Amino acid sequence: MKKFLCLFLILFISGCGNKSGVMECTRTTNQSNLSMDLKYTVSYEGKYVTKVSSVEKVTTEDEFVLDAYKKQLETILSSYKDIKYYDTDIKTDKNTITSTINIDYKKIDTDALIDIDSANATLIKDGKVRVSDLESMYNSLGITCSK
Repeated sequence: MKKFLCLFLILFISGCGNKSGVMECTRTTNQSNLSMDLKYTVSYEGKYVTKVSSVEKVTTEDEFVLDAYKKQLETILSSYKDIKYYDTDIKTDKNTITSTINIDYKKIDTDALIDIDSANATLIKDGKVRVSDLESMYNSLGITCSK
């Protein structure tokens, strides 16, 4: 009985530290002739992010603004095009641009992300991203998260 109790406690304690889950982060804004619908789905195990899937929609009747946003987005994402496990897709539908990004932090070369943009080092520490750090960054941008 004592052996069973010890085994149970070890399994219980080790299982608690590896809690996995999903954090949803969103923000919607409507300003003048522009609306943004941002959604970030963060999968995690324990304290660390395993995957991030983002869908950002920008809608406007102003073709100049839409085109400028698309060009800026394409320029930024082009730096990441050769990074495995950093998958991007940009679609235009009438007056909406939808950008989808999927990052697998369990497989991606985080050093390569830092080489592309040193600002990534504020989130990536020892090759990992802490859920709390990502949530804090989102919150600072006015993005609301819930687990």
